[in-house]
Amino acid sequence: MDKRLNILHLRASNFVGGPEKQLLEHIRRIDRKKYRLSLCTFEGGNEVSQLRSIAEASGIETHELSDTSPFDPRVIFKLSGIVKKLNIHLLCTHGYKPNIIGRFASWLSGVPVIAISRGWTAENRKIRFYERLDKIFLHLSDHVVAVSGGQREKIKKLGVGSGKISVIHNGINLAEIPQAPSAMLRASFNLPEDAVIIASAGRLSPEKNQSGMIEVARQVVSCNNKAYFVIFGEGFLREELERQIEAAGLQGRFLLPGFRGDLQSLLHEVDIFMLPSFTEGLPNVVLEAFAVRKPVVASAVGGTPEVVTHGVSGFLAGPGELGKMAEYVHQLVNDPALRDCMGERGYRHIEEEFGFEQQTQKYEELYSIVSKSRREAVTE
Repeated sequence: MDKRLNILHLRASNFVGGPEKQLLEHIRRIDRKKYRLSLCTFEGGNEVSQLRSIAEASGIETHELSDTSPFDPRVIFKLSGIVKKLNIHLLCTHGYKPNIIGRFASWLSGVPVIAISRGWTAENRKIRFYERLDKIFLHLSDHVVAVSGGQREKIKKLGVGSGKISVIHNGINLAEIPQAPSAMLRASFNLPEDAVIIASAGRLSPEKNQSGMIEVARQVVSCNNKAYFVIFGEGFLREELERQIEAAGLQGRFLLPGFRGDLQSLLHEVDIFMLPSFTEGLPNVVLEAFAVRKPVVASAVGGTPEVVTHGVSGFLAGPGELGKMAEYVHQLVNDPALRDCMGERGYRHIEEEFGFEQQTQKYEELYSIVSKSRREAVTE
């Protein structure tokens, strides 16, 4: 008889970004003698889920929910059926859609729910509405995982009891960081050999404050002819950002090369990483920057200060303090030794505090506690 704890993770994403990489790595690393983890995704139309494809290629058990609208009520019954068929003991939800639909399905199937909360973007009116629902449904979860202490404080302010919240940080596997390519970045963008590259990465969307990075670039470039700025990523703000770059006179000095699947390799050739976001959970890209020993200039929001120590591994400022950010970037551009020192300190910090080993242990402990609490509640 299989005595393992059956756990189903629910994620509504076809794209594989930071949160999806965290989920896949967690499932790969779990103790399969004690836990049986599977993944369920939402899929609509003819589009093939990149997340499910990668999961299956990694040997992860997957299931899919076909839906034709953002919140198709029939999906609740489909999910409840999957939970009962697989004899799931615990449902883990990632994001507002899984959190809401997962909670209803869990009531029908009688299993506890752990909601993993990474933060909210409020990027448009529709998303703000869904995120308001998400905040309500966090109250209804059996337990909530916050990916940072900063996110935990936000959840507590919603009225969720501190006893229902655990902080489990994102992790990074330093052993699998790819090697640096051969001078590919400067050559492909036709940049000078002595160019100092300040890079960022993420969706081109309002919460990432890429407009603020353009203003920082304008200030830095005006007094430093070696500084070049790059943002890797795609999004609906591309045309607006391109207009801002042109208006600031930064053509050729501020580049938008789009999404790159080889970002981790390219970061080896970057000199400074920048993240001026208005909101963050715990940014994977900062972990990736430190993994290749790059200093970070970032806004002090969400869990970012838990990764970046101001004045030690990088610099922090408020998301609106663009003048300060420009000063910090300018200082790092002019001081290669400081860049090396801060990058090394950042690497040591994530090596000690943000390994997947620590993350896996905390999740395994939480799975056992939540499932045991539900069993005890049922037998009382």
